[in-house]
Amino acid sequence: MWKIYLVLFTLLFSKVSVADPANFEQAKVQLKQIYQGNERTFYCDCAISWVGRSGGRVDHDSCGFAIYSPKGLPSEATLARAARSEVEHIIPISWIGKQLTCWQNGGRKNCQASDPLFNKIEADLFNLTYAVGQINGLRSDLPFAMVTENISNQFGRCDIKIDTKNRKVQPKADIRGDIARVAFYMADRYNLTLSRQDQQLYLAWHKQDPVSELELLRHNRTAALTQRSNPFVTGEKSWQLGFRTSGVGLTPQGWLVNNDEVSSTIAAVGSISKMPQAMGSPIHGNRNSRVYHRADCPNYSSMAPANRVIFQTSAEAEQQGYRLAGNCPK
Repeated sequence: MWKIYLVLFTLLFSKVSVADPANFEQAKVQLKQIYQGNERTFYCDCAISWVGRSGGRVDHDSCGFAIYSPKGLPSEATLARAARSEVEHIIPISWIGKQLTCWQNGGRKNCQASDPLFNKIEADLFNLTYAVGQINGLRSDLPFAMVTENISNQFGRCDIKIDTKNRKVQPKADIRGDIARVAFYMADRYNLTLSRQDQQLYLAWHKQDPVSELELLRHNRTAALTQRSNPFVTGEKSWQLGFRTSGVGLTPQGWLVNNDEVSSTIAAVGSISKMPQAMGSPIHGNRNSRVYHRADCPNYSSMAPANRVIFQTSAEAEQQGYRLAGNCPK
């Protein structure tokens, strides 16, 4: 069936110019082509009606979405944002940007103005999707994780849990594999570091939620536009918790071409307790607790941005009076 889809998509996009979008604004316009005929949001599966070049209106009744308003009646701003669809980065752009020098020297605006690589990353169509505006706003740059707090029915029948207190977002089960394969793709293509904790989570999600027809449909449309694929969707590559050698040294991640090795990798995840610091990855210091986290530490990606201080090495952090977090591998 998917081969038939691929032929149809090739014909569909044969008259469309093939090129990566130059920036995020162009990417938002091109994304409509990928979702054409299946205009629905990613997390809640709400129907979208296009408005303008890249915007849309969300049909709440189509998905049973309920506006989250824990403090009473929602404001006009909340109602307006919940009514529209927004283009969201599945893997938060801030998580990516913080691994780049341009972000450390001026944040997102500086990266957009000074770093061509960042603009390519920000506009990568494989990492873009549609979300209900309120979901996008509340999710912000919170990392994906399994929520342990008793949270339910925040958004009606939309099965997503956003735990702002503990900085976690738990998506519905049937898109967790999609998210994992996007994370692997972004780390692979742009030489980014995933923490051990994230790798463990995404490996489990990848196995539990295999590639669906809808994921493959959107993937093939994206591939037709960009002339490249996500090898973790096509099966060309499989992620393994381990190590790879890059221009900056060892990073705590790796991939295999042999897909049969994934199961044994997941089974071994729990037994791996020590990983070397990712050379070239920034150190995250917590300005409140005065502790620092390497890329292999469990809480590396979950620290609140307002509390984060960036260091290039552990030695630099310790010179500033920071100590290694107690839950980091020794």
